[in-house]
Amino acid sequence: MKTKYFIFAASALVALASCSSDEYVGDNSPTSAQSDGSINFGGGFKAVTRADHVGADAAALLNNKFIVGGFKGDGTTMTEVFDNYIVKWTANTAGTTASNTSDWEYAGIDAAAPSKIDGGKQTVKYWDYSTTQYDFAAYSTGDLTVATSGEAASGKVVVSGVYKESTYAGPKFVIKGFADDLAKCYISDLVTAYKPADYQKEVQLTFRNLATKVRIALYETIPGYSVKAVKFYTDNTTTLATGATATSATLFAPNGAASDVFYAKGTATINYPTIGSANKIQSDYNKAHVTFAPLASGGSTKTKAFGNLNYTTSEDNRLSGDGSVYLARTSIAPTFAGAAGNNYYTTVLPNETGTVLELRVDYTLVSNDGRGETINIHGATAYVPLIYATWKPNYAYTYIFKISDNTNGWTSTVDTDPAGLYPITFDAVVVDAEEYTQSTITTVATPSITTYQKGHDYSAQETYKAGDIYVQVMTGTTLENDLNTKGYLYTLSDDDATEANVMDAISIQAYSVANPPANIVGRNGLTLTDATSAFTKTGIATIPGVDGNAITVTPNTAAKITAAANKTYAFVYDTDEYNGIYLAEEPAGWPAGYYTDNTLSTAATAPFAAGTFYKSTSEIRSYVELVGAAPSDWNKDDNAYYSDEACTTKITTGYTTLHKVTLSSEPGDWGTGEYFTDTNCTSPADGGVYADGTYFKKIKCYKKFTVNNKIYGVKVIKVD
Repeated sequence: MKTKYFIFAASALVALASCSSDEYVGDNSPTSAQSDGSINFGGGFKAVTRADHVGADAAALLNNKFIVGGFKGDGTTMTEVFDNYIVKWTANTAGTTASNTSDWEYAGIDAAAPSKIDGGKQTVKYWDYSTTQYDFAAYSTGDLTVATSGEAASGKVVVSGVYKESTYAGPKFVIKGFADDLAKCYISDLVTAYKPADYQKEVQLTFRNLATKVRIALYETIPGYSVKAVKFYTDNTTTLATGATATSATLFAPNGAASDVFYAKGTATINYPTIGSANKIQSDYNKAHVTFAPLASGGSTKTKAFGNLNYTTSEDNRLSGDGSVYLARTSIAPTFAGAAGNNYYTTVLPNETGTVLELRVDYTLVSNDGRGETINIHGATAYVPLIYATWKPNYAYTYIFKISDNTNGWTSTVDTDPAGLYPITFDAVVVDAEEYTQSTITTVATPSITTYQKGHDYSAQETYKAGDIYVQVMTGTTLENDLNTKGYLYTLSDDDATEANVMDAISIQAYSVANPPANIVGRNGLTLTDATSAFTKTGIATIPGVDGNAITVTPNTAAKITAAANKTYAFVYDTDEYNGIYLAEEPAGWPAGYYTDNTLSTAATAPFAAGTFYKSTSEIRSYVELVGAAPSDWNKDDNAYYSDEACTTKITTGYTTLHKVTLSSEPGDWGTGEYFTDTNCTSPADGGVYADGTYFKKIKCYKKFTVNNKIYGVKVIKVD
């Protein structure tokens, strides 16, 4: 038999980014508050390919704080700088102290265990240029009770803070607890700041959830039959004659597995095996790894149940009145196991060693010809390869099994009889957060976007080939049916742009807010160019299936990209909803422009009362430093530069005059790092004895940008 792969679902890793109203992900330039050399923290997700939690949303997931350990040295001999400092988030405080540039503060805060600093009060830290690097690692235990010794209990974790061993191989820390509690914890990747390029920059931390989520779904494509009464085996020693009895969807490790693979509680050891400047080109560079061991009190097993299947009524009208419920017939909307409240996911603890997972089922076929014929299938079996069952923290794995007319189950309970219907192929195995998938790639955000190209094997080829690529959008478990009016396609000016870059460009626009399909220029310099000519939004009735059969789709639930070679596209879905902001005090101009709902259908009214409100657009001011040649938008009416933070005084002088200075006597600010010998301001001039001559200074100014508060779904699609 020939196995065909169709990967349907994927889950984005949760990266946490914190930004003030004036500082956004991707903007790593030092702010004026950093000019004294203090070390600052924020949250970033430079490697993430989707829009993730930021600002107050991110801080809330961390319970508004995290614990950081920091070390300085030469990469071999490292000295502790941050002894498990608490870093706390407070809205709208960025820039109020030298140690706070993104609403995250550590100076002046009372230390807590496991920190052992003298006096108990955390102090500001400064970059030390006598060292060659700093390493930072962090974690958050949310709102859990934290202890540094003893045993874990429900609602309580035991931690050993960030520390280094005598032979430095990167930081390490340990968190011990129950699965549901560890699911509330977050760990960061290691951040290494190298001298001099990274010094004085904000330390951008990326957090990942410590736990893993797994869900199971099934669907069937047997012509002329529907499937009901699926029952699951809990091991592979149960005979066909005995049969399956479990109604809860179950995976188990095959007999002979080296160890238990499902943990209810355990000890997580977090370390960083791939560190050092020589490893910067490695994909695993500075990534957090987790090894788990079960607690002494037990809690490990070879079997995991995920809950009963959520059947639906038959899609065939001839069976709709028989009172039975049936397995779904499409991978787009399969039958999931478990509770819908958590989107069918079950929390498990990571297992980076992995093992083969087995699914074994009995089920009943009911004919769709109106005669009610039934066939009982026994012992149909599928195996998930080890490479798809290596569970990592903060990944969400979806296992979708397809029951087809090729089945390896028996139509009798005698295993010496030939297996009937011929083998069941279990399409599509696992989709993980890094998108190492085979055919369709789904961004699981809100909304999620699935892209699919027939014959595309994502595990072997990251980019798509020129040709037809199909797009579908899911909001939760609802397949959107308005892509004809809400779907848009762009080409990107930067082939390396990520979903986060695209979201930033749409959200913070350099000129004025333009909703799709107009071209967009973002503050981050990314340009989105309308690609309507390569986009078909109406009339898509079928998608070519991997088995050679057309998959019928409901009108306007799918769109087609006729992709050209060597292009990078962005599919954008307009949700018609807006981001809100909590206002504690009445803003200027209230209530003009404010609404009480996220669709902007109900205008806010006076008098003001604290709450969450919504606006279509707003403004921000951004501090910039210019060097070298004049930017293309210098002194343009629609994108002016200002000399003051309030952006009331436009700069009208010529760029060269402002940038270039000729000195005949030593100025009062000589020696402050303001003067350079080159137009790009890379060679300092005022570090030594003064001499008359021509020098250059960075242009310090401000710009206004328009913020589009609308929420979009974004998927970047690369074509080779």
